[in-house]
Amino acid sequence: MQEPGAWAIPLTESICGDAGLTGGKAAGLARLRADDLPVPPAYILPVAVFNAHFPDAQPEQRPERPTLAPELATTLSRIAAELSGGNGRKLVVRSSALGEDGDTASFAGQNATYYYVDAASLTKAVTDCWLSLWSEPALAYRQANGIDGAFGMAVIIQQMVQSERSGVCFSEDPTGEKSDHALLESSWGLGAALVDGRVSPDRFWVSLDGRINQRRISRKRLKVAEDLRDPSDARLEPVPLRLQTRASLSDVEVGRIADMTRGIALRWGVPQDVEWAMHGDELYILQSRPITAQAMPRTVQSTVDGGAVDGRWVLFKPTAENFQEPMTPMTVDLYRRVIPPFGRFIHGRFYVNADLAAHLLPWSLSEEALADVLLMRGAPADQPLDWRRLLGLGAILSAGYLLNGITWHRTARVPLSSLDAFASLCDGVLARDDLDPLASLRQLVLNDHPFRPIGEFPIQCNISSGRYFLLIEVLNRLLARIAPDYDRTNLSLVLSGGPAMLSRQMVEGIRELADIARADTVLAAAMVEPASDLQATTLALGDSHPFNLALESFLARYGHRAVREIELMTPRWREDNNSVLNLVRSFFARQTTEERTDPHGLLLAAEDELHQALPHRWQRRLTDQLIERIRYYVTLRENTRYYHTMAMAVIRVKLKALEQKLLQADKLKCEDDVFFLEYDEAAALDEGALDWTDLEPVIRRRRLDYQNQCFTRPPESFNILARIPLLIPEGNLLVGDCASPGVAAGTARIVRDPSMASELRAGDILVAPYTDPAWTPLFPGTAAIIVEVGSYLSHAGTVAREYGVPCLVDVHGCMDRIHSGAQLRVNATEGWVEIVS
Repeated sequence: MQEPGAWAIPLTESICGDAGLTGGKAAGLARLRADDLPVPPAYILPVAVFNAHFPDAQPEQRPERPTLAPELATTLSRIAAELSGGNGRKLVVRSSALGEDGDTASFAGQNATYYYVDAASLTKAVTDCWLSLWSEPALAYRQANGIDGAFGMAVIIQQMVQSERSGVCFSEDPTGEKSDHALLESSWGLGAALVDGRVSPDRFWVSLDGRINQRRISRKRLKVAEDLRDPSDARLEPVPLRLQTRASLSDVEVGRIADMTRGIALRWGVPQDVEWAMHGDELYILQSRPITAQAMPRTVQSTVDGGAVDGRWVLFKPTAENFQEPMTPMTVDLYRRVIPPFGRFIHGRFYVNADLAAHLLPWSLSEEALADVLLMRGAPADQPLDWRRLLGLGAILSAGYLLNGITWHRTARVPLSSLDAFASLCDGVLARDDLDPLASLRQLVLNDHPFRPIGEFPIQCNISSGRYFLLIEVLNRLLARIAPDYDRTNLSLVLSGGPAMLSRQMVEGIRELADIARADTVLAAAMVEPASDLQATTLALGDSHPFNLALESFLARYGHRAVREIELMTPRWREDNNSVLNLVRSFFARQTTEERTDPHGLLLAAEDELHQALPHRWQRRLTDQLIERIRYYVTLRENTRYYHTMAMAVIRVKLKALEQKLLQADKLKCEDDVFFLEYDEAAALDEGALDWTDLEPVIRRRRLDYQNQCFTRPPESFNILARIPLLIPEGNLLVGDCASPGVAAGTARIVRDPSMASELRAGDILVAPYTDPAWTPLFPGTAAIIVEVGSYLSHAGTVAREYGVPCLVDVHGCMDRIHSGAQLRVNATEGWVEIVS
């Protein structure tokens, strides 16, 4: 073995700044240290030490684990004793390969890092770090980026920062959303969970003048523990529920990190990607590298798994208006097995086959008009019907009627209470151990016999209830003819579903909890203190306290619901009641002591106004019949969602049981990993046909892809031109579609998660990216609602009309253009919102 000039070099030595000797990462750390930045103490094992142990290293030939030179073993013992400080302080071993953290390639996450290293494990950590140079991800990265240069690795041995908060900061936003802003990502615990894509971080955009112009506080469910007593234990642990939705950094800390990152970029003359960690109030820099092409704007391209997307596809609006984030691979794989083949999943979102739709619609449409129809922006104006297409559509509808006409008629007057049969079906499927997740899904979605009670088919009932939209059009045309002077914008209140709607009943449940809290001095004090731990407070009250009894009753009825409840990875309310408690807190803050408006009285007044506009009895009878049918289908549509989400909760329970089985058998390593497998892969893992080593790189890649897609707005179409909604040239107006008429003025409150709406107050204007039923408790008391993605048929529009709240949907760019605290004027009737200040 040819000995190197030095077995280890302190990071403070100037020679460490030579990337050809110590690799890109170590050279960057040496430069940071030389600039007096807070870098933890470290030693570098230069590339020459690697060459001494792997004299003929080639990417194509993975070597055996080497025996360390005695001199290196002695050196490692000395380093461990010095850096541990004699008090057992842990170390971290990190790669610094040739070419790593360079100007054109970062190798981010491709080579190994080992935390919680001590003197006993240091030797193995060093050799494992070297051998990671031959790992499948690292070799694939070299090939994908055409890297054929020098092959070797230095190793960094450093004091480990036991960070309570950690993350990365880009001196310039690499996503392209705000290129003149710094972008900071942060989460609880060590940074490994963020790097591996196991946590969705908080995000802060900081302008050049230091203002935080945008923030996205995520639900941070897991962290890599900063204080493991036994390093052999699982590294990932749950974040306490009270911290999951809390910002991991204060505004002052965000500014401090952004300033330091920009300072490094200014000194080095290149935009920087800085990894940081905080222990207590101490800030440490763990690495800095140029923002490479691999970190550039994370936009959705017209490719899937490296190949081009064939055909024309338009985003499926009914899903996108409930949430914009992608679905996980397991959710996609299970759903695609039961969804009819009218579309496909692209990057975790569902898209409709526009080529198929073009053949089915009764018009000859341009690309823009076709996209508009599929995006539910209304029927094409002044477009004559194509009679040949109309005849073809009629034939298809006739065939569909022959196949499904019975279901159409059975759902016409199904008692709303009959849907309880589906709850019993879900209980039965859940109790059957012989039904795996896929078989359970097929049983609950497709059922096993078409003539079972119609209440067991909530999805089919939901689809059938969509006919109310056609009935509304019939009613509008009828009133335009027989009552031309009647103001039809008042119809929204007349057509409300009423108290039978389960979404309204859910709001009343939250209201009851808020009323109980208001009457209890301990709970009332906790509700108005944002930092208080509501779970700990309610637990201390005891099981027999009226609030806890009411909460138990609420969860028994609505515990299967959640934000983004279509996604199977999402925890349900019964698993995480902190979400419900935060909704109660938000409702508590918006409640006033003023007398509540009587909705029934308003309804009677609206009906009387309509009847006065209709002079003849037959006109009143005809309109009343239409209104009764519309109200029924509006309520049926909302209520069926309550039931069919029970099926998703059942499938989640089955998947989590499978995951626990795989974790106990050491076939999976981390909670929620099962959702980044496809179902056949999970089954093969369970049966022993695959093992963890086969799927670990697959899971890691999919997690990282998922996190990237979570922060990317889905394109509305692929290979077809979709109209961009109009932005008024003056820049202070945004336009959208009216989902509930009315006008309002007030203060904007940006809300991205209904459980994180503590700042929303009565009279504020709610601005949201989308809504689903879990958002319903936020609607009462708001002056207006503005939604970036939605339609008249969306949940936001339906429930807003129930409460008489003006609602504007499909307001393109509202989440970027409107900031919390801005003063707004909304005219939902005419379809615009003005940013006053």
